[in-house]
Amino acid sequence: MQKNTPAPNTPTEIQQVLEPLLADPGQAVVLLDLDGTLAPIVSHPGDVAVPPSITRLIRELSHIYLAVGIVSGRTANEARRIVGNAELAYIGNHGFETMVPGHAIVVCEEAQPWMDKIRKLTESGSVEAMTEAGVWLEDKAATLSYHYRRAQDPEAALAWLQQNIIPRAEKLGLRVSEGRMVVEIKPPVEINKGVSVGHLLDRLGARRAIYVGDDTTDIDALKELRKRRRRKDSIMVGVGVISKEMPERLPKFCDLMVARVNGVEALLEILAGREP
Repeated sequence: MQKNTPAPNTPTEIQQVLEPLLADPGQAVVLLDLDGTLAPIVSHPGDVAVPPSITRLIRELSHIYLAVGIVSGRTANEARRIVGNAELAYIGNHGFETMVPGHAIVVCEEAQPWMDKIRKLTESGSVEAMTEAGVWLEDKAATLSYHYRRAQDPEAALAWLQQNIIPRAEKLGLRVSEGRMVVEIKPPVEINKGVSVGHLLDRLGARRAIYVGDDTTDIDALKELRKRRRRKDSIMVGVGVISKEMPERLPKFCDLMVARVNGVEALLEILAGREP
């Protein structure tokens, strides 16, 4: 995690970097992570809530920009429920699910052969032992999230996962990654937030976009925008959200930094055309 926290950019600096997007918003896509970006991190994922002021801004932006997309580790349905706006595009489950307005959720085909092994992992452990360790399982069908934010001893909870869950997942050939107080188990296929963000931008024919995120899984999306920036007439802006748990690598892939959810709200206000 980040030791030397970077300073957030000033409103004037943000305005200058966003000017190319503000000049022609109808050609640009706004992509936003959910937890830690639009909503504060909470001990129990089910308690998360997007502030009403941000909800209103997102609705306003959806009428100004080519598209607004929510990119989350949660399922697409859960992300839509939390944000409360059916007019947006949703990339859920770290890219394994995509939902656009007027269409059903699409789960990537590459994940299907691994579903039985995901189920086998959920059935292999003791629920009582997991609860005693302070670990809570979020089952998202194609992926699993083992949270330990609520554990009395987070280090002990992580050690329990490293001893009891991670080896089993690896033995089944599943992919393991760590986020903020969570261990993610996924099929070993090349699907992540970056891949799915790329697919969405291609689907929309968009050469202008901004992505805002705060965690390790957001780096894939930020890297995808960096890659697309090399294309002709492309304008891609990556924004990182500063917090005490921010991954140390995150700023490396960002053009701008904002502080916590309040900083994200100020950024959205600028995107809505309000003077800083």
